[in-house]
Amino acid sequence: MAAIAMQTPQPGGDRAAFIQAFTGSHLYVAEYLVEEILQQQTQDVQTFLLHTSILERMNARLCDAVTGRQDGRATLTALYRANLFVIPLDNAGQWFRYHHLFADLLQARLPQTVSADAIAGK
Repeated sequence: MAAIAMQTPQPGGDRAAFIQAFTGSHLYVAEYLVEEILQQQTQDVQTFLLHTSILERMNARLCDAVTGRQDGRATLTALYRANLFVIPLDNAGQWFRYHHLFADLLQARLPQTVSADAIAGK
């Protein structure tokens, strides 16, 4: 995705600055992640992804606490097996994190779909 985006001339021709600024909120990345990944998931999975995006690292219990559900373990396992930007942090498969570009996108979309009070847990 970065290579495709870099084919477009950059303002000032500064490729190093472009690479450093290339995040999940970058237009090309965001469009791809939303259209090809996020919107292809069920509403339950989308909600899980958005709500857990606030966690820098996560395990089943944290996911259950944040989402109010009891399927954190099964959902994390399914996301990992489906290669949905979930990265294991240990050999036991207990701790995970989202790929930073995917996390950026989810965190940017979270306030668009969930109220501030709900995010704060009020």
